[in-house]
Amino acid sequence: MSNSENLEPESSRGRPSEVLALNDPAAAIVKRCQTTSGSDFAEAYHELFVLFQDRVFTVCFRVTGNRDDALDASQEAMVAILRRIQGFEFRSKFSSWVYRIAVNAAIDIRRRRMDAPRGGVRTLLGADPEEDVAERSDARYQPEPSAELVRTESREAVREALARINPKFSALLVLRYIEGLSYEEIAEVQECNLGTVKSRMHRAHSALRTFLEGVGAQDI
Repeated sequence: MSNSENLEPESSRGRPSEVLALNDPAAAIVKRCQTTSGSDFAEAYHELFVLFQDRVFTVCFRVTGNRDDALDASQEAMVAILRRIQGFEFRSKFSSWVYRIAVNAAIDIRRRRMDAPRGGVRTLLGADPEEDVAERSDARYQPEPSAELVRTESREAVREALARINPKFSALLVLRYIEGLSYEEIAEVQECNLGTVKSRMHRAHSALRTFLEGVGAQDI
């Protein structure tokens, strides 16, 4: 689970950890995990597990597109959280760190599945966001179709699209419209600046529209 190795964003380093801890509802539980052992640690980690398990599974399910892969990705994410919680330094919100691990686990699962022999058929729409010059902060964006996407999310076409477009795009859309994160929060999750998030989101919207048009669904 290589992508889940990252801990906290460079952009937030140097901020007082005490301030972030005060604003983080999970901070007290995390500190208990870091300062206890045995049954006390197990109890504290169980509280974190209960607090985040639904969010982790939802992200993994929407990005991977099926329950089995989502369960695998969720398990990998929660194991990574358990293994690395001692290294969490409150340089970001704990939830941002958890989302980052969940997203990376789901993307890893998607990529492993896509790397398997599939008769030459590609299921991705859109190039890798890391390879496109459109990530400039001055890129032109289309208005985001937030209300329409929320209303349309339950439709099978959109669920299928999230499982078929580039998984990095799927993750962006899930974080924004299903988990309800702001662009600023997504920037913290993805360890990048706000302009990059906006550029990637623009491309994610385009990939989603392309898929929906291809299956005859109503354009959002």
